[in-house]
Amino acid sequence: MKKKKQKQKKVSDPIPTDLLIDIFLRVPGKSIARFRCVSKSWESILRRPDFTELFLTKSLARPRLLFFIRVYKELFVLSSPQPQNPLENTTLVATRYKCFPKYFPSDVSPPLNGLLCLHEWARKLRVICNPVTGESINLPPLKAAGAKKSFFGYDPINKEFKVLCTTWSRNGQLNTHRVLTLGTGKRLWRWVECNQRYSIRSGVHFYREIWINGVLYYGADIGRWCMIVCFDFSSEKFRFVKLHEEMSDGTLINYKGKLGALEERMCEVVLWVVEEVAGEHKWCKRISVLLNSHDEMQRRLNVVGMTGGCEIVFSLYSRPKPFCIVYYNIERKTFTRVNIEGFEEFHAHRTNRITTFLDYVENMKLL
Repeated sequence: MKKKKQKQKKVSDPIPTDLLIDIFLRVPGKSIARFRCVSKSWESILRRPDFTELFLTKSLARPRLLFFIRVYKELFVLSSPQPQNPLENTTLVATRYKCFPKYFPSDVSPPLNGLLCLHEWARKLRVICNPVTGESINLPPLKAAGAKKSFFGYDPINKEFKVLCTTWSRNGQLNTHRVLTLGTGKRLWRWVECNQRYSIRSGVHFYREIWINGVLYYGADIGRWCMIVCFDFSSEKFRFVKLHEEMSDGTLINYKGKLGALEERMCEVVLWVVEEVAGEHKWCKRISVLLNSHDEMQRRLNVVGMTGGCEIVFSLYSRPKPFCIVYYNIERKTFTRVNIEGFEEFHAHRTNRITTFLDYVENMKLL
């Protein structure tokens, strides 16, 4: 009696790693975070430094909008694609990052290469987090007298994330600076020198700091004058830029790789750019945007910033349904309204206005 031959199961060849990486580079960061749980093989590929670098490079070419909305004592973070040259009444959908520290930060620094720095002053917490992966790390406490302000930055030469913390006293007699480098084993605060004393008043002068090509810029008071502090994260040196005599409050921006500012006046926004003239840095006025030419002016436009394509972006002080932002093209001199869906679940709550950041990139870097 002949034995029946057992049918052998055909095992398909594994998908080549290079092909998997090419597929993974085409999906959103939220999907990558889930794919790490599929198998040990996928997890190994998605944790490789070369994949993280490739994913960040792809993300830099497709920047996103990042939104913060506070509900009671909880912070929610959402993101949507950032349109380039949008059409009137374009509609985008913002999706929420589910994994995030469950506390109410006092201050949120602008995103940098996909990472955020949150500050919770009541418990004296400074937290670096990645909204896509849901990871976060607490920075060591800093024992120093006086008021404190932390700034998040990146050293492009040594490829290191750093945090600058400056402290000052009310009478201006005390001014100290410390730097902490991430990813170097034990995290320690190091002293750095600055020959100029200054203080920072919240909500006064320039709104938000900005990081351009390894240099941090933020507004500060020197006596009764306001100047822009410039801190190079590679050399860890300070310098200062004086304001033009006509300038007052505004929003610091990156204008084609140069430091710029959008100054808000009664019914207009003025664009200023720092130019090097005879070896000195001077502010030059570029354009003036008349806001009363837009039909949303009755609800008051608030400057968000400027995109890499040199379009000024506004949000509204009031929160309409649906939420929207307004683009101003400085070449065509036209306003374009972009609707953002995804905030419907928050309409029933009394919340502060939505905070919007431009040019956010998803980064799969593990902290």
